[in-house]
Amino acid sequence: MIRLLPSTDSQTLSIIPRAYTAASDLTLKIVEDGTKKNETLTSLTSTVNGNFLDIPCTFSILAEDTSYSIELKQGSTLLYRDKVYATAKTDTTISHTLNTSEYNNYDADTQEQQYMII
Repeated sequence: MIRLLPSTDSQTLSIIPRAYTAASDLTLKIVEDGTKKNETLTSLTSTVNGNFLDIPCTFSILAEDTSYSIELKQGSTLLYRDKVYATAKTDTTISHTLNTSEYNNYDADTQEQQYMII
């Protein structure tokens, strides 16, 4: 999974693609999970950097704590597919989940969480 900043500034994707190619005709499609809001970046350039392919990108749809799917193509050839998580948080010791503060864990000692079978 790739982590990006939720900003409109240029960011560089460093990926390990299916085929290494320095090109200037790449297309990257990014789709927000759940809403299917998407953006397509065309005429992207790539440079081979050791075992990685570096691609500078400028996104306009990235929102904080949101996940996306990306596909990088050259013409009709798929070069790369991955998930993206947009966050500005830099503390790598904190686990990020999609369910933070959404669900309560079951606690048998709490009276309000007890089940009744009739």
